[in-house]
Amino acid sequence: MTRTADDTFIHVARRKQLVGCAIEVIAEHGLANASTVRIAERAGVSRGVLTYHFRDRAELIEQVVQQVYALGAETIGPKMVLARSPRESLLTFIRGSVELYADHPRHMLALTEIFAGNRSDDSRHQREISDLARILRAGQELGQFRAFDVDVMCRTIRGALDGALSHVLDGGEVEPYTAELLAIFDAATTSGQE
Repeated sequence: MTRTADDTFIHVARRKQLVGCAIEVIAEHGLANASTVRIAERAGVSRGVLTYHFRDRAELIEQVVQQVYALGAETIGPKMVLARSPRESLLTFIRGSVELYADHPRHMLALTEIFAGNRSDDSRHQREISDLARILRAGQELGQFRAFDVDVMCRTIRGALDGALSHVLDGGEVEPYTAELLAIFDAATTSGQE
């Protein structure tokens, strides 16, 4: 069967809706309780509609992960492009991450549920760490950042951002927390030569 442009548009829109419903269900009930039946019910469709659009539950969950990472790229990416130095890139990444958590807590909660216990296996997470490492190394090469172990600093920043996510999901104030993280990592990385 050949799809028309309208069918393709409708198909893409329906898949996006179903992924959105999966995010909501995972955020509310956890990954273990996010059955295809429950997700279909949330979408107001039959389970058959869900299986028409997604091969299986694993494909649907993978689409959730892709959508959340795409949201992060759309939200933080343009700001990162405008950064004029590694220092500014680092601070933009930290601020943008916390703002993403605050603006899209259900997306982040769903991603946290999916990655609980096995995030280190995800290539997108590894790419994020590699990108952060590149920023830190560039800052060291330019003399903006002091000498430190880049891997340790990457893990420390990632851990602090995980803490920020928990803070946001617990209803904590975003701006004071963000300001403190920025001050901490600016002080922790700066060479003192600026």
